[in-house]
Amino acid sequence: MAEEEPKIIIDEGWKAKVEREREEALKSVEKPAEKTDREVAEAGMSLFDYLVSTLAAQTMIALGLVAEEGQEKIVVDLGTANHLIDSLMMLREKTKGNLTEDEEKNLNEAIAELQKVFAARAQQAREAAMQQPGIDPNPPELKR
Repeated sequence: MAEEEPKIIIDEGWKAKVEREREEALKSVEKPAEKTDREVAEAGMSLFDYLVSTLAAQTMIALGLVAEEGQEKIVVDLGTANHLIDSLMMLREKTKGNLTEDEEKNLNEAIAELQKVFAARAQQAREAAMQQPGIDPNPPELKR
């Protein structure tokens, strides 16, 4: 009996399956951002308030009020804190007249509180700098 040649069967459906799986994977990557927006809304917070609280949290980290996740020691970065406070002030100016009362109140309170803490940290930095010879006690990032 003659040996029959094996038949090669090519399944073209695998390409469609791979494409479907790729699209599903892309959708699952996009979902966390949607979920975050939903979580923000469920927490009773507007996206604007969320933005303000995110910038305020970054400022608190820069001011050394909160340690960054995974960081063992607190680092004070007055230059970054100054920049973030300026960003919040610019945001207030650019959104003037377009915010709800609560959004405006939250933004103003965040700026005022962060400015107080910045002033205290800047004073601490000046006092520490005065104790070290050759260090300018009034670097540009401390001038507010």
